[in-house]
Amino acid sequence: MPTPYEKLIARSREIALISSTGSVIGWDQETYLPAKGVAYRAEQLSYLAGHAHKLGTAPEIGDWLLACETEQSGWPDEDERRGNIREWRRDYDRATKTPPDLVTEMARVSALAREAWTEARKKSDFPTFLPWLEKIIALSKRQADCWGWEKTPYNALLNAYEPGSNAADLKVLFADLRQTLVALLPAAQQKTQKINPAKLHGHYPVEAQQRFNHKVATAMGFDFDAGRIDTTTHPFCSGMGPSDCRLTTRYDETDFTSSLFGIMHEAGHGLYEQGLRDEAYGTPLGESVSLGIHESQSRLWENQVGRSRIFWEHWYPLAREVFSHLKYVTLDEFWMIINRVEPTFIRTESDEVTYNLHIILRFEMEQALIEGTLKPVDVPGAWNTRFKELFGLDVPSDTSGCLQDIHWSMGGFGYFPTYTLGNLNAAQLYRTALAKNKGLEAEIANGRYGTLLDWLRQNVHTHGRRYVPKDLMRHATGEPTNAKYFGEYLKAKFTT
Repeated sequence: MPTPYEKLIARSREIALISSTGSVIGWDQETYLPAKGVAYRAEQLSYLAGHAHKLGTAPEIGDWLLACETEQSGWPDEDERRGNIREWRRDYDRATKTPPDLVTEMARVSALAREAWTEARKKSDFPTFLPWLEKIIALSKRQADCWGWEKTPYNALLNAYEPGSNAADLKVLFADLRQTLVALLPAAQQKTQKINPAKLHGHYPVEAQQRFNHKVATAMGFDFDAGRIDTTTHPFCSGMGPSDCRLTTRYDETDFTSSLFGIMHEAGHGLYEQGLRDEAYGTPLGESVSLGIHESQSRLWENQVGRSRIFWEHWYPLAREVFSHLKYVTLDEFWMIINRVEPTFIRTESDEVTYNLHIILRFEMEQALIEGTLKPVDVPGAWNTRFKELFGLDVPSDTSGCLQDIHWSMGGFGYFPTYTLGNLNAAQLYRTALAKNKGLEAEIANGRYGTLLDWLRQNVHTHGRRYVPKDLMRHATGEPTNAKYFGEYLKAKFTT
């Protein structure tokens, strides 16, 4: 007879099989599905998600977990086993504490809220979205109460994306970061705005961009025998199971860097997925640990590597061979343009210095919404006031302001902070990798990334969910996430 632990392994892998099937048809929906197939595809995805949820909340799982938790220790794989059991318990408790009616109501309301948000954003009409935002907030609060929380319900929501984190720690972390960013902004603007970014605009054929992007992703270490790149409106990375990781990007024939940095970002996610242990697939130790850690991998490759001067010392000569327009742009000019610092209303278009100010604004507002100190009806005014304080700009419309992001319409309260955590983690991991691997910068300057990837594999990817994020960062870098190293990285880049 299989042991309780073996039963948990089997059930976990069965659920992973179902979920990965959903990932495949979800990827197809975003890339190749004909428009008339969307309605039935929604039914397919709903069925698979419901079946996985049913298997994952079955009463026998609680019995198996209890038996595992009361067993004597001393197994050869005790560390791995304890990690799986801890994470299975966390997932099971969260899932079983959420009533089925709340799951279905959140799915129904968020689907309708997303449509209302889409229309409101087109018209810059916040009142159209307001009643749906109120419903989403109410459901999110109910969800937090079901899961249980300490000090603030926002902590329960935050932990869905970043286990072990809490709002109080983030508040301190972000306050330190905000001070650094505001002080750095004038110097960074002065340094990078000497070159008109329009100088980079030219004609960059899609086919040439695809070839160049493929070369860069291959050099990074992305395995195209276990992955591929496709075109879509919104770039993303989908890990669909062992040896199947899909990247997508979009192309702008006037600027090749849009697709390139998109691919470097998504390939960073993909390298994490390809670095998880195949033999652990279907268990927590074969899964990524959090959004903040996952985002650190994409940001590290996109920014610390891809926007560095040493990266382009190798790749710019090849880029000039592939894209004839670049003969009019020197390497110094190119570097200034791709690192241009200029405050903008739109988060997704912002630079490395100002991006995290966008996140801090959203973190403060969504915490206030969940705690009830900010009423949904007051969101536009509060947004515009806070934006003026942070950026010195007057928000021209709700479309460019509080309606620009989809996250709240989908019930994603607690998601935004993981973007900044990803940036901080990236800088901290990269600094440690440089310190531990002498000559790493010289390798990068010569287009070789194997040492960096191997270090990330050993210290981040291979562990899966063995550690909670802060412990993973402590294991990899010697200390938990902090803002110091990101600040040092930006100062070195923009003030020297």
